[in-house]
Amino acid sequence: MAGRARRDNGRPRAARFATTWWHWFFFAQPDKPERAILADPDAWYGGSPEAMGEQAYAEYREAIHDPATVRAMLEDYRAGLGVDRAHDEADRAAGRRVACPLLVLWSRDDDLEELYGDPLRIWRDWATDLRGGHDIGSGHHMAEEAPDELVEALLGFLDRP
Repeated sequence: MAGRARRDNGRPRAARFATTWWHWFFFAQPDKPERAILADPDAWYGGSPEAMGEQAYAEYREAIHDPATVRAMLEDYRAGLGVDRAHDEADRAAGRRVACPLLVLWSRDDDLEELYGDPLRIWRDWATDLRGGHDIGSGHHMAEEAPDELVEALLGFLDRP
């Protein structure tokens, strides 16, 4: 019975990941994601001028309707599941870490903390000079949804010796 309890222990988290982050695995497929997304980019990506501001939203919409931009965004996901992951594993095995000063910022209304816990804890394992960090009051589109808070955090970090 104890073996079964351990085996089932991760299922709620795995189910949450699978239903929330399924797009990672879809985006890894060749060509089909581009066809699905470009059929209706506004429905696929969402966003709103209320959350992003009129100008940022207009620029965002222009980008998500550009096939080359959509392809580039998908290639970033593909790299995350392939070459980037392989490089991360090789760096960890070789003991390589980020050596420059590092500030970690994340979106408060996204699910990073829920899925992975404290982002600072994660980056402590990867960086030799973690200077701190905090959440930003935004959803997934941090720069568009909370530009002033993001700039304040970045300038505070960059002004430090």
